[in-house]
Amino acid sequence: MIKNKLLGIPYKIWIWAENNPLKAILIAGIFVRLLVVFLYRHVTLYPDSEDYIVLAERILSLNLSGYEGQRSPGYPLLLAIGNISHIVTCSMQLIAGTVNLLLFYRLSLSSGLSNKVSLITTLLLCCYIPAIFFEVAILTETITLLSITLIFYLFVRIRIGQSKQYILLSLTCGFLVLIKPFYVFLPLLLFLFSLSGNTSIKTVFFKSIYIAIVPVIFFLGWSYVNKVNTGHFTSTTFYGFNLAQNCVSFAENTTPEYAEIGNIYAKYRDNSVSDKEAAMTIWEAYPELEAKTGLSFPGLSEKLYDYSIATIRMNPAAYIKQAFVSWRDFWKTSLYWEYDSFAISGANDIVLYICYAERVLLQLIKILFVLLIPYNIISAIRKRRVEPQVVISIIVFTASVLQAMITYGTNSRFSFPFEMLVVLAVILNLRNIRIKNKRFI
Repeated sequence: MIKNKLLGIPYKIWIWAENNPLKAILIAGIFVRLLVVFLYRHVTLYPDSEDYIVLAERILSLNLSGYEGQRSPGYPLLLAIGNISHIVTCSMQLIAGTVNLLLFYRLSLSSGLSNKVSLITTLLLCCYIPAIFFEVAILTETITLLSITLIFYLFVRIRIGQSKQYILLSLTCGFLVLIKPFYVFLPLLLFLFSLSGNTSIKTVFFKSIYIAIVPVIFFLGWSYVNKVNTGHFTSTTFYGFNLAQNCVSFAENTTPEYAEIGNIYAKYRDNSVSDKEAAMTIWEAYPELEAKTGLSFPGLSEKLYDYSIATIRMNPAAYIKQAFVSWRDFWKTSLYWEYDSFAISGANDIVLYICYAERVLLQLIKILFVLLIPYNIISAIRKRRVEPQVVISIIVFTASVLQAMITYGTNSRFSFPFEMLVVLAVILNLRNIRIKNKRFI
């Protein structure tokens, strides 16, 4: 009798979860986060973190004069709201991570998945620990993930006629661009998708144009702020350094005009004493390049951009090969943590094994997603209908190509904000294939 009662408990819990999906997701999300925070009790800082903190301090002092434009203001605004407190910022990110799960569940429903499948998928993603380690780090990934999930949720609801919140969608896209200007391509693609499949293009055009206008204004506006401060009209003065990272394997094969830069770059690349990855070589060479050229950071970035363009033109095959490596790395998974910083002894090894298993599973899903991209595009052309998995496939593939073209190093961080969408797209594909096969049985 007792055994039967015990066996019935999981079933009763599941029935309750099905009837109260948002509460179940909220409880699961909070529980897993509290567990990780209890075991870790550490805020992870990276070199990028300092750049965000510097801009946050300037925002708090209402003084951007002379700022060299390394970062855009989206994430530093969050830091400023938290008074640049690491604890407050990570608390807000943990809340954002939980809200993101609720949004993903609603997105899954809006995309056509059943309540049961949407709930199971979301509860499994609740347990994806590498995502939580981003939430306890001073990095942009968690807020970027929340913004992208909200963007897709709003877009899908607009597409199926359940919402007309074009302005909110546009503002969210604008905020995403302020977090990372790289994503300016996303609202432009969403605008084009909005026009597809509509008979009244003129009416839809004037509604959908808002999706692109605000992000472009934000992008150009911040670029102008950098123009005022540095003399360079750019969304980030990292652009030259980023592109130069793609030249690391052929740095010395450049024009006579940039021979000195190429030789210094190659010298650090060939330095066997260094334990840094090859992609970061340009940053090792930065102090010597700065001393040799006598240029400021923005000026040197522009010089490196010109060097990169000239060098790439001389080595197109080598560049394509390097870009392919960056593209391949985009599809890898990330784990940003400090293994030795756990508060509970021995917990790091247990969490490591769990994260390893989760990342292997996600890696397989990503591979399947890549294989399904051609299928989704061809299917959309045949049906003349753009479904959510098609939008996800084209946008994520575009992101993978663009990031591969402009930089090399930590490429998997570019894919992290899309990982939940990748999972959703694969499930939608499997559902459609299953339905299609049933028709032929």
